[in-house]
Amino acid sequence: MKSNYNLKINIYALSIVALSLSLILGYIEMLIPFNVGLTGVKLGLSNIITLITLKILKIRQVVIINVLRLVIIGVLFGNFMRFLISVSGFVFAILIMILSIKILNFRIITSSILGGVFHNIGQVFMVAILTKNIQIFRLLYIYIIIGVLAGVLIGIISEMCFKSISKVVFEY
Repeated sequence: MKSNYNLKINIYALSIVALSLSLILGYIEMLIPFNVGLTGVKLGLSNIITLITLKILKIRQVVIINVLRLVIIGVLFGNFMRFLISVSGFVFAILIMILSIKILNFRIITSSILGGVFHNIGQVFMVAILTKNIQIFRLLYIYIIIGVLAGVLIGIISEMCFKSISKVVFEY
């Protein structure tokens, strides 16, 4: 009984640390001047935490951490339109990352690439809906390429971090 209680405490603590790190990375990303000539393009640093937690925690916990991150960052730094666009990208990305990591057991880097691509697809869909302009789909191939490149970078970092973290988390 006591070990089950300790496990729950450890999971809550890990979830709080993951949320905190995710918020910090999201804030740092906002400070980095990253301009590739397209609106809304970011690296997705907080996805490092999402990918790692998908390997360690249950789906429900990962979704809660990320929803809290989206809401907190949206309230602190965004507006309603930006929030809707972020949520749509999140929904597309988290579904494909859950499928690829939890069900298909893909490597973190593969899931990161898929997440980056689907995040951008989700955002383009939402922008098209909000602006009632389907011309945005002309840029989709560029956003897909950017999603692949960002996904590779974030995937490599996530894979390295997971290997280090798993030594600590799973030894106890």
